[in-house]
Amino acid sequence: MAPGSHRPDSRRPETAVLVECAAAWGRTFRGWRVGGECNTAQFISCDGAGLVTAMWLDGRGLVGSIPTALGTLTSLTALNLCCNSLYGPIPASFSGLASLAYLDLQYNALSESIPDAISLMTALTSLYLSSNQLSGAIPPAIGALTSLQQLYLPQNKLSESIPTELGHLLELQSLFLDYNWVAGTIPDALSALTNLIHLSMAHNHLVGAVPNFLTSFIALTQMYLNSNLLSGSIPAFIGNCVALEVLSLSDNWLTRVMPMSIGALTNLRRINLYNNQLHGSIPSTIGQLEQLSWLSLSYNALTADLDDLIPLGNLVGLLLSCNAISGSIPTTIGELFSLQTLDVSNNMLTGIIPSTISGLIHLTSLMLYQNKLESPVPQGLSALTALKLIDLHNNKSSEALPPAFTKMKRAEYMKLSRNNFTGSIPASISSLQSLTYLDLSSTFLAGTIPTAISKMQRLSRLYLHISTLSGTIPPTMGSMLNLQYLYVHPTATPCGAGRCEVVQYSGTAFCRACTNFCDTCTKVARAPPECKKKRRLCSRNSCPGRICIPFVRSCQGYKCI
Repeated sequence: MAPGSHRPDSRRPETAVLVECAAAWGRTFRGWRVGGECNTAQFISCDGAGLVTAMWLDGRGLVGSIPTALGTLTSLTALNLCCNSLYGPIPASFSGLASLAYLDLQYNALSESIPDAISLMTALTSLYLSSNQLSGAIPPAIGALTSLQQLYLPQNKLSESIPTELGHLLELQSLFLDYNWVAGTIPDALSALTNLIHLSMAHNHLVGAVPNFLTSFIALTQMYLNSNLLSGSIPAFIGNCVALEVLSLSDNWLTRVMPMSIGALTNLRRINLYNNQLHGSIPSTIGQLEQLSWLSLSYNALTADLDDLIPLGNLVGLLLSCNAISGSIPTTIGELFSLQTLDVSNNMLTGIIPSTISGLIHLTSLMLYQNKLESPVPQGLSALTALKLIDLHNNKSSEALPPAFTKMKRAEYMKLSRNNFTGSIPASISSLQSLTYLDLSSTFLAGTIPTAISKMQRLSRLYLHISTLSGTIPPTMGSMLNLQYLYVHPTATPCGAGRCEVVQYSGTAFCRACTNFCDTCTKVARAPPECKKKRRLCSRNSCPGRICIPFVRSCQGYKCI
């Protein structure tokens, strides 16, 4: 080089791009000053020549569009702009990023279509575009990215059909298209994707059958095809997918029986087949799936021998509601020690709830409603100290309200209506301090509403529509500031009524809207004007047979309801 001549500075264009990005996003890259060396900036990597090779700017609060100048960083191998507030289109200039292997633009607000120019980014192995507002069709040009291993396009507004060109992505391991508007059938061309490990096309508008070619994907661990319009049967040879851990085909139009080969999927952890039109018996081979933790088959027309499911010792959720299961709940149910959710509601179960259910010490939700279960309710239910939801409504229990119910200290939801319970509402029910929902309607409980019920300060909904109750609503219930809905039988109300809504205002309950509940209830929208008008409308002691509650605490007014 001649004396006095200058070496060309390849870093200048790179620096200019960083300046443009910083201006567009309103951010200065930490540790970097305008005009400085790019390798002094944190989250940005450069090579020995000072050329930008990686930008890791995920979650940095970037706002604005993506500058087209980024497409000139030809040495860039990784670009992560995830989890910012970027908007506008994906620049077509990205076609110049021939060295880019990793592109992550997830969780932004990018719009318009995915540019066809993306087909020129042939070094890409990972493409993450999920959770944006991208629209239009999935470009067939993506099929040119033959090195692609990860393709994430969920939670956008992509439509039309799945391009057959995706079948050219022979290295693909993860294909996520869920939560879009994709329609049509799953193309046979995808049968070439035998390296797939994760497949998710859930929550689209796909039609046709579940392809038989999926049964040849022996590396597949997750299959999410739920919430589509798929029909036909579950492939008979699904058992060939020996690596499968999640099988989710729920919320489709699948018919016929569950294949026996499902018992060969010994790595399965979750089965979701609810809301289809499956019939016949649940295969006994399911009992062989020792790793299974979640079994959801609700809303079908299945029958079952529940004893076949007892070997599933790792089961956390068993959901079989709305089927045609008959017989009794087996005493061996208590062997499902890990169970947290048990739902066998809306079936044809008879007999009693076995006392061995007390062994399910991790149970948080128990739903046995709309069966034909009879008394006695086992006292061992009180041992289920983790229980938060219990629903036994519409069965045939005919006994005094079992003390076990009043010992469920963590219960938040309890529905026991439409049974034949007798006796009175025990005052000890007030010990359920976590309860927000209580329904004892349509039973044969008699006597008065216990005043102790007013201690249940978290209650927001209380249903006591019981014709055999007598007396009046205890005035102390006026202190239940969280109560939003009270439903009682006319014979148990002070004014010959039906229902009243109660809302909360400034920490003070007042009657907002009533239907034949009491003649003094009025709709109240604001506090200050009514505070002056209604002050001392009634005193604490001037509501015989009715409830006197604070109207507006700040002015010490009271009103009768």
